[in-house]
Amino acid sequence: MRRAILLASIGLCGCATADDEMRVLSYTAAGIEYSAWTGAYSRQAITDLAKQYCQREGKTAQIVDSETAEKNIFKGSRVVYRFNCVG
Repeated sequence: MRRAILLASIGLCGCATADDEMRVLSYTAAGIEYSAWTGAYSRQAITDLAKQYCQREGKTAQIVDSETAEKNIFKGSRVVYRFNCVG
């Protein structure tokens, strides 16, 4: 079931790209962690994905934190977003 949710969340955004513009780093029933390039994905787009993931568990997404992991002149910054599923 969790594997299906992971694949669905990746498929929903069409982000199964070869250069890893967005990746799911970890996921549990308690939350999910994404890594995304700001040049390709906005914070709102990642938040929407987290909301969809948590709604499948009957919960709402709450951002825990985000941090810049890497910078690139062409892609922008690679940011790691962490969300908890609460409720």
